[in-house]
Amino acid sequence: MALAVYSRSMQHPPAATEASSKYHRLLQVAQERIAQVGFLPTLDERNIEACLLAVFLMGRYEGAIHRPGDPNSNDAFTWSHHDGAMAILKVWNDNLSHNPANFIIKQTRRGLIRCCLLRNLPLPDWMLDGIRFGEHDLELNYDRIFVRIVNLHYASASLQQKNGLQITKAEMLNNEARELDKALQDWVVQFPSTWSYQRHVLTEPDDLWPRRHFYSSIVYSYSKPGYATVWSQYFAARMLINSTRLRVLDLSPPNPLADFTYEHQRLECITQLKSMAGSLASTIPFCLERFKVANNPNSPICQTSVTLNTNEEIKPYLASLAVWPLSIATSLEGIDARQQQWFRSELARLGRITGSGVLEYAETDQWTTL
Repeated sequence: MALAVYSRSMQHPPAATEASSKYHRLLQVAQERIAQVGFLPTLDERNIEACLLAVFLMGRYEGAIHRPGDPNSNDAFTWSHHDGAMAILKVWNDNLSHNPANFIIKQTRRGLIRCCLLRNLPLPDWMLDGIRFGEHDLELNYDRIFVRIVNLHYASASLQQKNGLQITKAEMLNNEARELDKALQDWVVQFPSTWSYQRHVLTEPDDLWPRRHFYSSIVYSYSKPGYATVWSQYFAARMLINSTRLRVLDLSPPNPLADFTYEHQRLECITQLKSMAGSLASTIPFCLERFKVANNPNSPICQTSVTLNTNEEIKPYLASLAVWPLSIATSLEGIDARQQQWFRSELARLGRITGSGVLEYAETDQWTTL
């Protein structure tokens, strides 16, 4: 996997050749193990983590080798490795969950929840309880909200495919969406004050926006990159729930007697979607360390100065922190076309930085729409 990522990010074909050779040897070994009678029941605490890591790395490799326009790349990206990880995690849940979940178990479940969202699949009941998989405190509170959002999104998409009006069901989903949006707002109220962000306005000509890594002159700064990641996920989750709610409202045509309420709710969703998209766009430059903030000790009002840092290369680990929020933002309906194009361009650039060729599809018409 490392060779494939290196080849993609550094444009080094010999590394890709070596990566392919090693991958196919690993794939052969994995297939031989799976072909053994009763493979899954033989999983235990001694090897289940290694199996999950192997499946993750194979999936990461496949994601790295996909690239739009590459004649050696198979455009038909599959989810087979994710299905394999789901099966292995199910074995852990059924037979080994009496042991505390470790980091690998927790991260595997998180990744599979995201996959279910992108594939528009419902979450199985056994995956819903985050405590079982090591979530706690603020992370657990977010997890409880997000798993409901994933299932709500699936329910709204399924309802959209049914013939005839489904007004009662649509109203139920709309009420749940409002409840979840409020729950997310209540969640951020629990953040420590040190997690808060500062808003800055860059003194650049207006005709320079949007540009690479900056959508507008407004940027947010945080005391730590990790806090920016948490807020980015919050902004993206609220974008998702309000986009889903707009879909649900469209499934319930307004009653002439209640037209004002319907239009008010639509406007509310559109306003929140625009606000959260703007906040996410303003956070991305900090996530990528595209500027630095310094306090002026001689200023009586604690004035800060912002210095752009656009010439340094973006560190891949920083780029990876912004991938998931941008993956949501690039896939939603109801976002301003110009802003979504900027989101997609940014995600494709991060794909090139992290060596994930599949992210480069964000700039094509083959990208997923939620």
